[in-house]
Amino acid sequence: VLPVPYRVPVGRGRVERYPELRQLEVGDSFMVPIADTTLRMHTRRVTKETGSKFVVRSVVNDAGAAIGSRVWRKS
Repeated sequence: VLPVPYRVPVGRGRVERYPELRQLEVGDSFMVPIADTTLRMHTRRVTKETGSKFVVRSVVNDAGAAIGSRVWRKS
C-alpha cells in the first residue's frame, strides 16, 4: 500500500510581480501598463496577505483609449 503523496504548495517561491504594492504608504499610487482586471486580481491577493486595502482605476489617454491602470493604497 502506497500512501497518497502530499500536494506541492502552489505559488511558493513565486516572484512578486508588483512588489511596489507592499511598499505603498496610505495615499500613494503607481501606474502600470496593464488592464485593471489583472491588477485587481493581484491587489486582492496582497489584501488577503497584508490587510491593506487598494483602489484600482483605468487610466485613459486624451482619445479615450485605456493605456494602463493606477492603484492607490487606501489603508
